[in-house]
Amino acid sequence: MEMDGHDGAAMGGHDAKPMMMHMTFFWGKDGYILFHGWPGERLGMYVLALVAVFVASVAVEWLGSVRIESDRAGARVARTVVHAVLVGLAYLVMLALMSFNVGVFIAAVAGHAFGFVVFSSRVIGGFERENGGKPNGGIEC
Repeated sequence: MEMDGHDGAAMGGHDAKPMMMHMTFFWGKDGYILFHGWPGERLGMYVLALVAVFVASVAVEWLGSVRIESDRAGARVARTVVHAVLVGLAYLVMLALMSFNVGVFIAAVAGHAFGFVVFSSRVIGGFERENGGKPNGGIEC
């Protein structure tokens, strides 16, 4: 693609071949997820990216299940910090999904499902308390 006599690689000052930006779902390790050049064309970095998306998705579910039960000012600040981290991680997962990579999509959905089963559902026993059925992630201050 030319723009004012320059190709995409020359505009960035690099002689490397430009990467294609996908706007439909695709399956493959070549592409960008969140950062320029990451994972690039290396299989190991692609697998690391999938693991990072999976872990971030599990963390979103975990933070969503944390309950800080108190009306003290410190607890309000803690709830605010937990919420801010939750929203930030959720947005990062969403941005990773915008790579349109099927592997990233599967890693995100699998991470959310795994996190839900572990932290929020009643599938695994022992996650309810006797006093109202709150998950074990609840922190009382």
